[in-house]
Amino acid sequence: MRTATATIMGTVVSLAAPDDVPAADFDAAGEAAFGWLRHVDAVFSPFRADSPISRIRDGRLAPSAIEPGSEIHEVLSLCEELKQASDGAFDAWAVGDPPGFDPCGAVKGWATERAGALLTAHGLTRHALNAGGDVRLRGGRDGTPWRVALTDPHRPRTVLTVLTVADGAVATSGTAERGAHVFNPSSGRRATALAQVTVTGPDLARADGYATAALALADGPRGAATAREWLRGLAERTGYQALTVDPAGATWWTGGLAAHLPQLS
Repeated sequence: MRTATATIMGTVVSLAAPDDVPAADFDAAGEAAFGWLRHVDAVFSPFRADSPISRIRDGRLAPSAIEPGSEIHEVLSLCEELKQASDGAFDAWAVGDPPGFDPCGAVKGWATERAGALLTAHGLTRHALNAGGDVRLRGGRDGTPWRVALTDPHRPRTVLTVLTVADGAVATSGTAERGAHVFNPSSGRRATALAQVTVTGPDLARADGYATAALALADGPRGAATAREWLRGLAERTGYQALTVDPAGATWWTGGLAAHLPQLS
């Protein structure tokens, strides 16, 4: 297995591809993908005072001034789509205390999805790209699906279960590594009713946003039940499947994952 890693956007990004991929092709494709992610970090970082995102947040750049078709316009459109799909649980304009603009809940998945497309365009049609738990997989591995291990949030060195994915995305959001960092826009509180949400489907940008939205939804008056009902409906409408872990360690999943989770059945 050929592998490469880089630290970008405050996390470790890893790339893997089968051994039969020529080394030069692997290196060129990897550099293109990593270069794109570095570019995204510069443009979308809320921690850089001169980034467009910081300028939007503090009023120096009006959203109406963003050029249609640009990268920023694409992310703003994605954030609005996720807000509508989650009944406002995902709201890039109400992040933090006090609430402000921060699209990071969508950017990493969106950027990694685009990076995966770059890898394919550079000839790396079989690969696994993992950006801090947001994983884009293409082409399988040696004729079989890729295997994606999900970490138990209550036992960091233990694998909770393994998903098998030939082509698709797996996004995980939770409190284990970064603490309670997702805010419920309705209450302004940090979401803690679920320890971890994993969403899998065809597009990493949406899987990432849905996982973040589910964490926020679980912070409502009915707790995790609200998030699970929404995830069940999401699976029925879109095919995106989900697995949740609560603070006590109990797991729940949508029906489409049952065949992939013999360890938890």
